[in-house]
Amino acid sequence: MNTKILSLLSLLILVVSGCSREKLSDLSVVDSNKVERQHTELDRWIRETLTLPYGIEVIYRWERNAAQPGSFTYPPKADNVKAVLETAKHLWIDLYTQDEFGGKDFMKGKAPIKIYMYGGKNVDIHGFELLSNATAIGSEMHIYNVNDFDPKDQSKVYALMRSVHHQFARRLSELFAYDRDKFLAISKNRYVSSTGDYLATVQKGITDRNKIFSISDYGNKRGTLTINALLSAQDDFCEIVSATITYTAKDIKQAIRNAQTPYPSGDDPQDQQRALEAAKQAHHELVTKLDFVNDYFSKTVGINMVRFQRASNKLMRTYLSTEEKSETDR
Repeated sequence: MNTKILSLLSLLILVVSGCSREKLSDLSVVDSNKVERQHTELDRWIRETLTLPYGIEVIYRWERNAAQPGSFTYPPKADNVKAVLETAKHLWIDLYTQDEFGGKDFMKGKAPIKIYMYGGKNVDIHGFELLSNATAIGSEMHIYNVNDFDPKDQSKVYALMRSVHHQFARRLSELFAYDRDKFLAISKNRYVSSTGDYLATVQKGITDRNKIFSISDYGNKRGTLTINALLSAQDDFCEIVSATITYTAKDIKQAIRNAQTPYPSGDDPQDQQRALEAAKQAHHELVTKLDFVNDYFSKTVGINMVRFQRASNKLMRTYLSTEEKSETDR
C-alpha cells in the first residue's frame, strides 16, 4: 500500500514539475485576438488617419453594451466603415482645422476619444429615430446607418454630417461652456419629456426618410430649426449648430420665415389672433437662439459662424461633385 502511495506521489511531482517548466505566454487569449485583429488594412488606415493625428479610437466591431438602451442597432459592414469615416473627416475635421477657423491644431484635445459605429439606425422605444446616443458622454461619438451610407448620395451625406456636427457641438459645449440657464429660458416650455407624447408620431408622418433630419416647418413653428431640437435644450443648442453648418444661409432664412408665418386659422378672429401670437413667439425664440449660438461661436469658440457656414457649404458641394465625378469615371 505504501509503495502505491509513493508511486502516485512521485508521478504527481513529475507532472507538476513538467508543467512548471513550460513558459506561459504573457499575452492573454483576448489580448492576442485584439492584436491580431488590429493588423487589418482598415485598422492601419484608422490609426494613421484618426488615431495618431487626433487621438481618436474607432470602434466598429460589435460592442452591444455601447449601444443606447432600447435602440435597434447592429454591427456595421466593414466595407462601409472607411467611406463613412473619410466623409466625416473631410467635412468635419478638415473644416474645423482650416487656417481661417481653428487651425491645424484645433482638434487636438477636442475630438471625441472614441467613435462607435453601427450598421443600423438608432430608434428609441417609441420608434423615434435619434441623431445620437443620449446616454453617451461628450468624449464619445456614435455614428449610425453605416450600412446604408453612400458617399454619392447627397441626402445620406447630409444625414451623416447632421449627426456628426450635432455630436461635436455637444463636445464643444463641454469644452467651451455657455450659459445653459439663459439658453433654456428662451424655449423652456417647448421641450418634451418623452418622444412618445407626439414627436414619434410627427416623425413617422414624414414619408421621405431622407428628410427625417432636415430643417422642419413643424419645428420652425415651435421656435426650433428641427424636430430633434424639441427633445431638450441641449439638443436644441446642438441642432442649431449642426443645421446651420450643414445647410445654407438661405435655408436658415426660410426657417425664420416659416416660424413667423401663422398656421391657417380659418375665419374666426380669435383663432387668427392666437395664430398670429404663436407665430410671433416662435419667430422670437428661433431668432434669439440663432443669435445666441452665433455669438457663442464667435466669442467663446473663436469661429465666425457666417464664414464657417459658407466654408462648410463649399466643402460639401466640392465633396459631392468629386464623388459624382469619381463614379462617372469608373
